Amino acid sequence: MAGTAKIAARAFNLYYGDLHALKDITIEIPAYSVTALVGPTGGGKTSFLRSINRMNDLIPQARAAGSIIIAGKEIYTRGVDVVELRRRVGLVF
Repeated sequence: MAGTAKIAARAFNLYYGDLHALKDITIEIPAYSVTALVGPTGGGKTSFLRSINRMNDLIPQARAAGSIIIAGKEIYTRGVDVVELRRRVGLVF
């Protein structure tokens, strides 16, 4: 599946202050597929989804490490237009 993923996370970590919420997440999600994130309450499903469109940037104590790549572009680099990213990657809760 390498090279065909529409969304890929590689060694992605998310922290809320001292809390290490997501640890070394690596996943490839192909285009035109249905992918389910299943797990217990507090398992990090929503935190991961919020990371895909950088909504966690709005939380002052949140910080990310590793990479998330969407359509071949790293989203956690300087110069990424976060507003445009959020237009392309919407979330409905």
